[in-house]
Amino acid sequence: MIPNTILRIFCSVLTLSAVLASIPWILFPLYHLHIFFQEQRILTEQRLPCKDHDSKAINCFLDRSYEKACSIENTLSDRNIDYLSKQINTHFFYNTLDSIRGRAYCDGAYFVADMIETLSAFFRYSISRKGNIVSIQDELQNLNSYMKIQMFRFGDRIQYHVVTELKNLEQYQIPKLTLQPIVENSIIHGIEHYEKGGKIDVQIEETDSTVLIHVRDNGIGIKKEILDQINYNFENNYFESAELQKKHLNIALNNINNRICLLYGTKYHLHIFSTQNLGTEVQITLPKLPKTKRTHDYERTLTTN
Repeated sequence: MIPNTILRIFCSVLTLSAVLASIPWILFPLYHLHIFFQEQRILTEQRLPCKDHDSKAINCFLDRSYEKACSIENTLSDRNIDYLSKQINTHFFYNTLDSIRGRAYCDGAYFVADMIETLSAFFRYSISRKGNIVSIQDELQNLNSYMKIQMFRFGDRIQYHVVTELKNLEQYQIPKLTLQPIVENSIIHGIEHYEKGGKIDVQIEETDSTVLIHVRDNGIGIKKEILDQINYNFENNYFESAELQKKHLNIALNNINNRICLLYGTKYHLHIFSTQNLGTEVQITLPKLPKTKRTHDYERTLTTN
C-alpha cells in the first residue's frame, strides 16, 4: 500500500515539474512580443525573428494590422484633403466673385456688379451651414435671388410675383431649399420653352395651425396618369427609386416631400394640381411653427395628442 502511495506522489511531482519547466517556453514568445512593442510603441514594418510557428503567426497578425492602419490613415488623409480642397474651392470662388464685382463696380458696370452680388448670395445660401430649418423669409430671399438671375437669363419671357398673407415671415420655419427647387422645376418642365408670357406666382396663406404655400406656373402641365402617381406617392410618403423619379421628372419634388414628412409627419406634404396646356400648381402644407421651435419638440406633441 505504501509503495503505491509513494509512486503516486512521485508521478504527481514529476508531472508538476514538467509543467513548471514548460512555462518559460510557453510564455517566451509573449514576453518577446511584449519587449518588442515596448521598444517600438507603434506599428512599423519591423517583424519578429521567424524562429518558430508562434513568431510567424504573430508576424502575420502584425502584417494585417499594419495594412489596416495604413489603409485607415490613407482614408483619413484623403478625406481631410477632400474637405480642405472643398473649403479652398469655396473661398476661392467667393473671393473671385467679390474681386470681379469690385472691378465691375469701379469700371461703372453697376448692373454686372449687382448680378455678381446676387449670384454670390444665392450660392452662399445654398451651401451655407445654417441648418436644415430656416425662416420663410430666408427662403423667399433666396428664391428672389434665384429668380433675379433667371429673369436676367430669360428677359421678359418670365414674370415673377409673390403675394403673402402671412405677417412676420421671419418668425416661421420651413425646411431649407424648399421653394427654389420647386420653382426651378416649374421653369425647366413648364415654361422654359416659352418665347414669351411665362409666369411664376408664389402665394403664401395661413390658417390657425398651418402655412400653405402655392407655387403656380402657366406651363405645359402634367399628364393625368403621371400626376395621379406623383400625388399618391406624396400622400403615402413613398420613396421612389432614382430611375422612377427621373422618369416622372420629380426628383427634387420627391426629395422635398420626403423631408417635410420626416420632419413634421405625413400629415404635411406636397400636392400638385395640373391641367395640360394650362399650368401647374404645387401646394406645400407646413405646420405653423415658430422658427425657434425644434422639430423634435413638435414630433413629441404629435405623439402625445
